[in-house]
Amino acid sequence: MKLYELEWGLYPRRVGIYLAEKGITGIERIAFDALAAWPPPELAGLGPLGTVPILETQEGTLIRSSIAILDYLEERFPSPDMAGATPEERARIREMLSVIDEAAMQFGIWCHKASPLFAKGERQSREAATFAADAYYGRLRMLDLLAQENEGPFLSGAQPTIADCVTMATLQFAKHVYGVPLPEGCDALAEWYAFFAERPSAALPTYPEPVVKLAHGLPALCPPTCP
Repeated sequence: MKLYELEWGLYPRRVGIYLAEKGITGIERIAFDALAAWPPPELAGLGPLGTVPILETQEGTLIRSSIAILDYLEERFPSPDMAGATPEERARIREMLSVIDEAAMQFGIWCHKASPLFAKGERQSREAATFAADAYYGRLRMLDLLAQENEGPFLSGAQPTIADCVTMATLQFAKHVYGVPLPEGCDALAEWYAFFAERPSAALPTYPEPVVKLAHGLPALCPPTCP
């Protein structure tokens, strides 16, 4: 199998953290340089949108969604279980995944509509960015409530799951690239983040300095109305 990725990117990091937690080896990982011309020529024919991650299976199937990649790998490598052993556990994990995936989508809109990183490529909109910032923080507050309902150090109990991997990738990227902290009052989520950040799977990647220089400080440029 081959995994095409941007090692520090938000969505590829979901898969990277998962692979480390799961202990999956043997996948050829092909990392691109975001500072070079994008999309790289190697992506031609792999995906019409020129985005990563993309997993190419041994059978030649191309999977272009990070969540779909995680689902595929979880089925192909069922042990250790990271999707839930019972219908209740699986539903709980999927609920958390839905919330954090929606948060990541809103975070992307916030960035694209307010950050200087994207100012040359698309029209900026403070109104759209503020709406997305509020929506992002709202989804994180929802995730905090879900985390409060569980016992154990991980988001859904005693063992790490796909939800932990996706959440860590999102919060870590927001914090270290854009300087976006957790919203106020999310104590359960903050405690989980501090715990999971110490795991080897969450070791910080190398973020390109030119990207961080333009991106960092997003809350000062366009703050949410309810920090």
